[in-house]
Order: sequence, then structure tokens, then C-alpha cells
Amino acid sequence: MKRIFFCLSFSCFLLYLLFFPKTAVACARAGLMLWFNTLLPSMLPFMIISGLFMKAGFAEKLLAITKGFWKSVFHLTPMGGYGLLIGIFCGYPMGAKTAADLYQDHRISRQEACYLLTFSNHPGPAFLSSYLCVELLHREWLILPAYGVLYLSSFFTSLLFRRCYSFDENSLPEFKRKEASAAFSWGEALDASIMNSFLSITKLGGYIILFSLIQGILELLPGLPADLKCLLLGFTEITTGTMAIAQRNWNLSVSFPLLMALTASGGLCIAFQSKSMLAETDLPLSPYLKGKSCSSLFTLLLGRLFIEIVKIVI
Repeated sequence: MKRIFFCLSFSCFLLYLLFFPKTAVACARAGLMLWFNTLLPSMLPFMIISGLFMKAGFAEKLLAITKGFWKSVFHLTPMGGYGLLIGIFCGYPMGAKTAADLYQDHRISRQEACYLLTFSNHPGPAFLSSYLCVELLHREWLILPAYGVLYLSSFFTSLLFRRCYSFDENSLPEFKRKEASAAFSWGEALDASIMNSFLSITKLGGYIILFSLIQGILELLPGLPADLKCLLLGFTEITTGTMAIAQRNWNLSVSFPLLMALTASGGLCIAFQSKSMLAETDLPLSPYLKGKSCSSLFTLLLGRLFIEIVKIVI
């Protein structure tokens, strides 16, 4: 079945590139510009600095004083808390990449990494505020509620999965940390962080261009209802998909919960990007997919509940 699926997919891409070259080039260019103008300048510095912080042990030392908070609220170690913070503030797919890096460097256990994958991958704050609330919905007052709905849904997801991925915070051998600290070299750490970051950001660019082409194919499908096409675009890639949904001018009670749910899901493009971030480890993608499914459902329900409360108050 996999072979048949990949053969059909390859054939569709080939036919699309042969018979619609102008459209294909325009879609690929749009994906490339999205990567070059947005992801490259915004994510690459964070990737390099985050990798250097982990290798130098700075993150562990800074978060050690908040150990009680991370354990009681999120059931995480301090380094797991660092992975969550990076996922929140740096945007997709930095949550998955940081969880993989922490596990690969023996800073967190495999169980904690799997648990972290269920709720640490988030859209960046700028995407929520500037793009979703202001540019698409034209309602600046929705910024704080959007943060509340998304992060509360993520917290509910963590409550749901923490028993499934229970772990012992003392399960990592202490000698590994001491050995890593003794062998530390600033020059080698910086070189490794830069190379690792460039490899990761290049992978992301490839996936963005690929899914931009897939969206171009979806746009050309004949006989597909416009509303269904918008939903498929949103499920495929959230940036252009949410734009297509916003342009339908649906009622806010429909558009806000739906846009928030699709943003929380990340779409297929982010799922493939996250999978690529886990490629060098034995971490499965299933915790991420399960977590995103639950988080999207929570976001949809909380978003609709918020709009209904606003209707009553106003």
C-alpha cells in the first residue's frame, strides 16, 4: 500500500509539474520566500543559541531554581521545562527539535521526551497575534483570548498524557552529564550547533516548498466545494490554509474556533517537519500526533465557548 501511495503521489507531482509549470513555479517560489523571509531569519538564530545553551549546560543551571514549579505544574524536569519554553516562544517545529536534542544529549529520558512531544510544539506568538488575529481576523482584541485558548488547551493535553508517559526524573545516569561537561569545548559546541541548525532549517525549507506544491494541486482539483477546499488547505499547511478560510468571511463563531483549531494542529506540513526533527533519534511521531489531535479538539471547544461567552456579555 505504501508503494502504491508513493507511486500515485509521485505521478501527481510529475503531471502537475509538466502540465502546470507556471502554477508550480509560483507555488514553489511562494514556499521558498516564506522560508527565506520568515523562517530563516526568525528561527535560525534561536536554533544556534538554543543548541549552544544546551551543550554548555547554561539552560540546566538557569532553570534549576524553578525545579519545583516544573514538577508540580507540568510534571517535567527543568530541562523538560526548557523544551516547553522554546516550543512556545520559537514556534513550530522548535518544540519537537528541542525535545529530540535534549533526549539525544541525555538531558531528559525517552519517556519525558515522548511526553514533551504531546504538548510542547506551538505556533509562534507573532503568528497568533500579528498574522491570525490582526491580519486575518482584523480583531486586535482577540490576541489575549487566542493566547489563553491555545495555551490552556495545551495544558489540558499535558494533563491527559502525563500518566501515559510517566518517568523517573533521576533515571538519567549522572556520569553522562559529568562526562559531557568535562569534554566541553566552546569552539566545537558552536560549530556543532551551527551545522545542526543549518541542516534542520534546510529540511524545513524543503518541506515548505513541497507542501506549497501540494496546495497548488489542491487548488486545481475540479468539482471540489470551495468550503471543503479551504478546510483541506488548512489541514495541509496552516499559513495559506488559514488565509483561505479567513477570506470566506464566515461568522466569527465559526471562523475563530476553526482557525484556532487548525493553528493548534499545525497541519500535515508541520507534522512532516516535526518528523524530520526526530529523524536522528528513536523517538516515535505517534505522541506528537496524539497530542495534536487532543489539543486541536480542546482548542476548538474552548474557542467556541469563548465566543459564546462574548455574545452573552456584549
